[in-house]
Formats: sequence, structure tokens, C-alpha cells
Amino acid sequence: MNTTPQQILNIEDALVSEANPARLNGPLDYERCARLHNYLVAYGWMAHHGQETPNLDELASQPSIFADEDTQAIRERLHPSVNSFLDSIFSPEQGFFYWVNHISMQLVDDIFPDEENDLDNLERFVVIYGTVVELGSHCVGVVYDQKLHRAVFPMTLGNLDSMQPIDEHEDMWFPLETILTNWIYMLRIGKITADSPEGKAPAELSRSRSQIGLWSWLRYSPSQVDSTVAAIDHYTAAIEARIPSRSLLPISSDVPLFTDVELDAAYIPEECFIRSVLTRMKTPRFKAIAPGLEVPHDTMAFADRQKFTGVPREQEEWGKNIPPVLLFAAADSSRTVSFGEETRWLFLGPSDDVPFNENDIIPAGLYSESVRRCEYDTEEAGFRLLLPFRAHNEARMSDGTSISPSSATQLFQHGIFHPFGGERRAQRLERLIDRWRELVESGVWTVGRDGVEGTIDKFHTDSGLDYCIAPDW
Repeated sequence: MNTTPQQILNIEDALVSEANPARLNGPLDYERCARLHNYLVAYGWMAHHGQETPNLDELASQPSIFADEDTQAIRERLHPSVNSFLDSIFSPEQGFFYWVNHISMQLVDDIFPDEENDLDNLERFVVIYGTVVELGSHCVGVVYDQKLHRAVFPMTLGNLDSMQPIDEHEDMWFPLETILTNWIYMLRIGKITADSPEGKAPAELSRSRSQIGLWSWLRYSPSQVDSTVAAIDHYTAAIEARIPSRSLLPISSDVPLFTDVELDAAYIPEECFIRSVLTRMKTPRFKAIAPGLEVPHDTMAFADRQKFTGVPREQEEWGKNIPPVLLFAAADSSRTVSFGEETRWLFLGPSDDVPFNENDIIPAGLYSESVRRCEYDTEEAGFRLLLPFRAHNEARMSDGTSISPSSATQLFQHGIFHPFGGERRAQRLERLIDRWRELVESGVWTVGRDGVEGTIDKFHTDSGLDYCIAPDW
């Protein structure tokens, strides 16, 4: 076991990346996973005690995990690599991470009744980290498959249909080090933090995030603004590289798409994710940013199209609420959606005034996510693509579930299962833009003199297989 602060906190060579992939064959990479686990324990310990480095003597003095006689029967049912992992890790003191709070090691073959177990004297499935009880009943946690040596994170029993049968849901199962790396990445970009114990944070801070114990989920982080702006600029450059230079609009690429004054006129809230993005991204020098969706070069038209930014929002107990912003509207203004139950619950809060009647006209296009900032599992850096049709050709969401035939907003979304934690939040705008860039670079989308070619109907007529984003956090 690593015993110095430098050894515990220096985990760069243990993090999973394209250059340093996870182990795909063989048993649990227990040494690598133990290093990542111990980093998270030390991170939480330092936050709880207000120290810059962990007190290793105190951490090391914690009782060994599953080392007493009462747990011996469980350890006899574990793979040797899993037992080696248990022998190499510190016990979390204040909840292990935002979604999980303890080392469980519960044997759970019973919740995977259709999966064969041909292991000699071993259970096949074991819960390593248990879901925090604050997230409701029927909790499960991070389940490890001792046969395939992969892990999956059903937060509750209700998630199990998204991961079994395993041979039909293999892309939902990951090496344990991949899950741990994603959690550490969320810490490093400031999406999840460990700081003030629950109930002790300043009121303004508490209203801007969701907190479980020591750990908090933030509505967005500055790093997310940076990476989203970079993704949009990268995508814009890919399109411009395919347009003859003489056809590019005579606009300086160094000028941001909007100024704060222009966004004030559209009633975009101050200090929100989408304002930060729109005032930093470069102005695209073309008209069509996706099939049938236009870049808002006309700032007055942009403001006039906003149907939700001026709606009074309930702003009391739950802190400041952020309305959806229509970013890229349908180029054909006749392509609209009737206001109904789906748009009401996605674009307005439960206590907000509803200034629309059923079947009132809402512009189609790409919207930023509407959030109540301190609700659990919200993503201010998310999006909703509101389309003027319901049926989608073979399209599925990231978790493999089919898009509902009654939905106009599910294309490119996560689905109901998030493999690294969470339940219902929107897909991130950065991920959508990266996928659109892949569609351009692969030739699925073509580029002409005005930008990306085609009408908004391409989202309806193209193969839905092209319009799915790989599972991610």
C-alpha cells in the first residue's frame, strides 16, 4: 500500500486515457484501482479535515476493510484479485463519493437471475460501493462481475434493465478503473467538489448546488465553459475548412458571437453557463451550423425568438433558476413544435407561471438546458434539441433505449441510465458538438457554401445510428 502523500496523490500514471487504457483482459487490476480508490479517500479526508495533505498515520490506522472473522465467509466468495484490492485500500471516512458512501461487498447474484455463474465456489456479482441512501429506496451501487471482470453502476434496482442481459448491454460495463477515473475527472474539472459539510455551507452556495454529505454536484464549472467553447470553435473550424474562402461571411473570427449587452436584450440571465459560452465562442463565418439550424447572426431576431427567457421563474427556496435559451433556431421559421406536456416539464419549473396554452407554437431548434440549480442531478451545461417531428429512424439514446415515439427532444440524449452516476440529467452540449464535428469530418454531413447542408428533416430521415452519443458521464 502506498504510504506517503506523494504516492497517494500522484496518480497520473493510473488514470485511464487513450494513451493509458484500462485493462481489457484478465482479472481486476487491483493495484491500479486501489491507487485511484485511495486518492478519492484521501481527497475526501483532506476536505473534511481542512488539510492540504492527508494525515497518513490516521488514515493508515483505520481498521482494515473486511478483515474480521464476521466477513471471512464473504471474502471466501471473492476472486483473489478482489481480495487483493480490499487488502490495498483505505476505508472512506465521510462517504466515498457523491453517489456512493461505503464499501459494501454485498453478494448479489440474485438480482442478475438470467446470467450464468460457472465460477467454482464464487459468487459472480458483488456490490463494491453502495449507493447513498439519500437517493431513495431499492439502492444498489457499483456492481463487479467476477467472471467478466467488468463493473456497472445501477444506482437503484430500476436501472437493471439498462445493463442486462449483459451480452446485449456490453457497452454499459466498464473496467473498475474506468469508473474511478471518471469520478476523479469530475473532481478535477470542478463538477463535483468536497468542501463544507452538509448544512454548513453559506446559503447562497447551498442554493447553487446539490449536496450529499461532504460531496456536492455543481450546476456547471468554469472548466466546462472552457471545454464547451473549445469544442464549438473546433467544430466551427472544421466547417470553415470545407467552405471556399470566398464564400465565408466577412466577419472577424476573433469577435465573440454575442456581447453581454445583446444577451441582456434577450433576457439571458447573468452568470449562467450559456451566457459564458455565447460571449466567448468565436462567431462562425457561415449560416448553417447543422442541417436546418442557423447561426444567430441577427441579434434582434435572436432576442425575438426567445419564448422562455422572459417568463417569471420561481426563485425562492431552490435558488436561481435558469431558463432554456434557443441557441440555433430552425432556418425555416415554419418548422415549429406545439407547446405540450413534454416542453412544459422540460422548459419550465413545477412552480413557474405557464404563459402558454396547449398547442401554442414554440420554435424548433437547439436549446440550452433549463435548470433549478440546487436540484439533484441537473446539468446547466446540457441541451435539448427540439425537433418538429416525433418519429426517428432507428435512433437510440446513449444507454441503448429507443427514443419514445411521442418525444420531440430525446435525440442525442443520455436516456434513463448514466453509467458513471446520475439518473435523468441532460446530455452535455460539449458532447453534442463533438458528435456533430464527427459527422462532418466523416462525411455523413456535407458542407456547402453556406455551411452544413440539408434541412432539419435530416435528423428524421438519416439513420438514427449516426445520431447517438457514446455512453459517458
